[in-house]
Amino acid sequence: MPTGVYARPLRLCSIEECDNKYFCKGLCEKHFKKQANKKYQINNKQYLNEISKQYRLKNKEHILKYLKQWRQTPIGKASKKASSHNRRVMTKDLTKETVQRVYEDNIKKYGTLTCCLCDKPIAFGEDSLEHLTPLTRQGSNNFSNLGVAHLICNIRKQVMTLKEWKKKCNYK
Repeated sequence: MPTGVYARPLRLCSIEECDNKYFCKGLCEKHFKKQANKKYQINNKQYLNEISKQYRLKNKEHILKYLKQWRQTPIGKASKKASSHNRRVMTKDLTKETVQRVYEDNIKKYGTLTCCLCDKPIAFGEDSLEHLTPLTRQGSNNFSNLGVAHLICNIRKQVMTLKEWKKKCNYK
């Protein structure tokens, strides 16, 4: 060892159970790049969504072909079966009478079929049944938790409760 140079102790990544050599900012190279990638995705979310959308539009046939092949694999079949099972379990206590009652009540209340999320009239074929508190957040299929909404509003709401949705959209 040359004179005047001292040996530094080996520094390791600060992530628990990671024994890789220190690279930068307390992390190994793998975890540092992962963190940098996450920051990039957050800062460029809109750009990345646009690129992804363009790719999906350009390669629609390729993606459909790939999905068709994937659904034939054991994992694809199991995924489809699990998805179908979960949907059946979530809607097992939902009856046609309850759905009919929700639609009739909506028409009585507003005079025409109206979205419970944006309060605008719903055109024929654009409606969907809406869970005000989603099933994934301990909602139920009870009449009091159901409403009629535009399909697009329902999709945009995702797993938010009605209160969270109104707050996000600045409704009163």
